[in-house]
Amino acid sequence: MMPRILFVTQEKGGVGKTVFARALAEAIVGAPVIEIDASPRMIELGDRVTFFKMRADREAIEKTGGKASRAEFDGVLAALEAATAPTIVDVGANTSLTFLRVVADIAPVLSGDGFEFGVCVVVTTEHGAIAATPTILSLTKPWAKAQFLIENRLHEAIDPETLKKIGHGARITSFDHQSLEKGADEYLQAGGLSSITRLDEAELRKVHGIGPALRIQKDLQRFRKEAMEAARPAAEWLIG
Repeated sequence: MMPRILFVTQEKGGVGKTVFARALAEAIVGAPVIEIDASPRMIELGDRVTFFKMRADREAIEKTGGKASRAEFDGVLAALEAATAPTIVDVGANTSLTFLRVVADIAPVLSGDGFEFGVCVVVTTEHGAIAATPTILSLTKPWAKAQFLIENRLHEAIDPETLKKIGHGARITSFDHQSLEKGADEYLQAGGLSSITRLDEAELRKVHGIGPALRIQKDLQRFRKEAMEAARPAAEWLIG
C-alpha cells in the first residue's frame, strides 16, 4: 500500500498554519515533513524535514498563469512521488493555490500508483483566510480523499454558519485562543512544539522564578495538547 500525503495549507499568511503542521509531526512520530516556503521554519525537526525554497516572484506567477513556478515545484513533485511513509506537507502562504493546481495535474497519476491525498486548511476570522478556504477545498475536492478544516480562534471564533458554509463538508475542528504567560512564546518560537516536553524545569525556575516558570510550563503543555487535539482527525487519517 502506498502512503498517504497530507497538505497543510492556507493562501493567507499569519493564520498559524505551521503550528498545526508541527502538531501533526508531534502526533505522528518520525513522519517525514516537506516544507514549501520562502525560508525554513521547522528547523527543530532536523532531518525529518525536506525544505523547498520558493523563489518564483508572485507577480510573475500570476502573469504567466503559473508557468514561472513550474520548475520550482518539480523537486517537490519528485519528493511526493518518492514518499514511502505518511507524509506531512506544509505549504507556505501565497503559494497554496498555485501549488495545489500543479498537484491537481499529477494527483491522478500518483493515485493510479496507490497514493492517497488529503488536505488540511487552517482558517481564522481574517477576510483573506475565509475567502481563500472554499476555493482551496473546491480545488482539491476532485482528488483529495479527505478534507479537514481547523478553525484557529486566534482573534475570535468564526460564526458557526459561516464556518459550515466555507467548510464544504470538510471535517471541522477548532483551536481556542491561547493566553500564554509572559516568556512562554519565546520557547514556542525557538523550539516549536517538540521542545515543550523537553523543557528543563530547574532551568525555567532559575530564569523566571518558581511561579512564572510553572505557569510557562503549564501554558505550553496546554498549547501543545490542544494543537494536537485540533489536528487529531487529520493525523488519524494520515496514518490510516
